[in-house]
Amino acid sequence: MKYKHIFNIFLFLSLAVLSAWSGISCRPEPPSILLFSATPAEIESGGSSTLKWNVKGATSVTIDQGLGEAPANASIELSPTKTIAYTLTATNAGGTVTRSVVLYVTEPPPTVPVADTAPPIIKNILTSSETETSAIITWTTNEPASSDVEYGKETDYGLTASSAELTTDHSITLSDLEPNAAYHFRVTSGDGAGNQASSADNIFVTATEKSEYSLALLSLEWGRRDATSDIGLGSPQVEGKKYLYIKGTLQNKSRSTLRAIICTMNCWSGSTIVKYEIYVYRGPALPGQVFPFDIQTADDPTVDNVTIDFADSMGRDIVVTEEQ
Repeated sequence: MKYKHIFNIFLFLSLAVLSAWSGISCRPEPPSILLFSATPAEIESGGSSTLKWNVKGATSVTIDQGLGEAPANASIELSPTKTIAYTLTATNAGGTVTRSVVLYVTEPPPTVPVADTAPPIIKNILTSSETETSAIITWTTNEPASSDVEYGKETDYGLTASSAELTTDHSITLSDLEPNAAYHFRVTSGDGAGNQASSADNIFVTATEKSEYSLALLSLEWGRRDATSDIGLGSPQVEGKKYLYIKGTLQNKSRSTLRAIICTMNCWSGSTIVKYEIYVYRGPALPGQVFPFDIQTADDPTVDNVTIDFADSMGRDIVVTEEQ
């Protein structure tokens, strides 16, 4: 009887152990997270990082922060705006495992402005006469800058005209100048950062003062003649020599008697004066009087146009109106 009781106990224990061993051996192992990383682990705001994972043996894989269900092996590019932790959860019948990574987001360093140390580049300096007592100086710069002109009859200048407006197209008018006078000048421009540039010395000449006299041009023609032509000067010409001439009639429109008129014959080849001839008509030409002029010079076959200018005995340009 005693042996039978002991046997029953042994049988019971054996069945319990067998049952427990059977239950353990039938349950699967939990999934394995082989990889879960963010590369790079730290980015600047606006940058991106690649979140990558590899899970083995899972029936379900999810990632939080709105990513949701995911395949067992994949990657995704992320651009969060702040530091954030991502947690991967892998599940199967054997259990659930998790792993987290933190993606750090930093603000980019403040941009340090590059100091402007380059002065403006000055180009295209031009001068033009507004009147016989004024001139306009123009130039350009590669960046907005101020406009300053130093000027005078000597290279130490002594006079200044300026504008503080920042511009790339510069124009300064110089006033109260002397007629028919040479002036030295240089221009200076400064940008908003305080960098300045100056030109070399330049020279301009003001226009000749206008005469108080005035003339009306009643007729005008120019052409070519040979030595045998009668030009009315009363002197023989060299046989066969060719001449350029310009002739016409003038009327004294001023209220004063003209004692002398300086006539300058300009011979042009295209836009270039290749030669000129000066003839002085010695009056007197009374107010309203009509008188002729006829000037000639040795021919130049390159000349394609001839013009004429008039000045009084002091060399001042006379205003001429055309009444042909």
